[in-house]
Amino acid sequence: MSSDEIVVDVHNLGKRYELYNTPRDRLKQLVLPHVHQAAHRVGATFGIAQPYSPPCYFREFWALRDVSFQVRRGDSFGIIGRNGSGKSTLLQILAGTLAQTSGEARVNGRVAALLELGSGFNPEFSGRENVFLNGLLLGLSRGEVENRFDEIAAFADIGNVLDQPVKTYSSGMLVRLAFAVQVALEPDILIVDEALSVGDYFFQQKCFGHLRTMRERGLTLLFVSHDMGTVRDLCKQAIYLRKGVPLFVGDSRSAIQRYFNEDAESPKVPSGVFPAMADQACHEGVSPTCFSELADNAMWSRAPTDRDRLFAVHIANENGQSVDHARLGEAIRVLVYYRSTRDDENTTVTLAIKNRYDQIVFSTSAWRLGIESCFRHDAAYAVFSFQIGLMLEAGLYSLRVGIGHTPTAGKRLELDTTDWFGPFRVDWNYEAEEAPFLGMFGLPASGKMVFEESTAAGNK
Repeated sequence: MSSDEIVVDVHNLGKRYELYNTPRDRLKQLVLPHVHQAAHRVGATFGIAQPYSPPCYFREFWALRDVSFQVRRGDSFGIIGRNGSGKSTLLQILAGTLAQTSGEARVNGRVAALLELGSGFNPEFSGRENVFLNGLLLGLSRGEVENRFDEIAAFADIGNVLDQPVKTYSSGMLVRLAFAVQVALEPDILIVDEALSVGDYFFQQKCFGHLRTMRERGLTLLFVSHDMGTVRDLCKQAIYLRKGVPLFVGDSRSAIQRYFNEDAESPKVPSGVFPAMADQACHEGVSPTCFSELADNAMWSRAPTDRDRLFAVHIANENGQSVDHARLGEAIRVLVYYRSTRDDENTTVTLAIKNRYDQIVFSTSAWRLGIESCFRHDAAYAVFSFQIGLMLEAGLYSLRVGIGHTPTAGKRLELDTTDWFGPFRVDWNYEAEEAPFLGMFGLPASGKMVFEESTAAGNK
């Protein structure tokens, strides 16, 4: 098998389900079309046939439609999308546990799959018995499994529990054993569907380290996760699904950006929609460009309407270049493009930043920065620029921007807001460089030696 060989080839794949309101409808669909077809043939014999239209007692639901992509040997391929986008359905088809309705899915090589937690295990069998069962299912002989059993047991590290029925295992023990079995049996293609999110932190580190080693040896990985940092780290290519339809196939960074901007996606704004925007969209360090180009390069954008106030957020470095990452300690500018109406004389722009653990690590507003109003008397559109020093630990962050009335009595009326978008990456090599701080973020700090006067006098 050559290194550039295509081992997963999916072409126009589709999966359709038939949804019935009642069991009676299912029975009708099973029987009545044959009755109608027989009646049609009888009528045709006597020359009284009517146009044949078979009855339908179900509603169609397409879990996947027109999915196409290829994966080469040794590549890691991410499959991302919100819940209900068809990720698990796609993996089940590739694993051979589900048949497609249309299209083709060709897989060349021995496949191991970590799909639903505990799938492939017999709950009544012990862990030891399930190891041998899975090995035989993957095409190995009993002797081959015996030769690798000690390696599997050591990696799973669940002790004497290995000889107890699997139904008594915790979810953590189950995923430990499942992963140890699948990787120790050295498949050509490994399919992982969120299973590793169950294990403890140190076991996850162990698993991902082993996956990287296997990938270097030629393992092909198909990986599903809602952890976009892991997807970015493991996978160079990815497919982004939405409601069963592929919206993007290509490099994982672009796929992840579309995933985070899912709710903000919209048709691109044609050039010239905002004739008054040209001069305003070309200041604050952003290179001169028409609005449509600005929207293409923005971290978040949407087609403006008369109702919406916000229509683009652009992140730039100190040189005015569009960026989606920067080093710890560097400065960035978050440029917020919005519509300014005469009803908004007391408005403020807000910004919040959240880390991968869903914790808001920073929040501010123009009002808190001493700017009482973000209304422009001389133009219908405006740009507000936040300048931020990235004293945040390395990692992935999402942002949210809003516009609303300035606070009165501690409350603020929100007029418009984005959803959380990103990711924006803060980079730092902690092993090779000394960080300016350790922890989640850096606080302004100083220090000095302090001597009490009495102590100082006594020492003279």
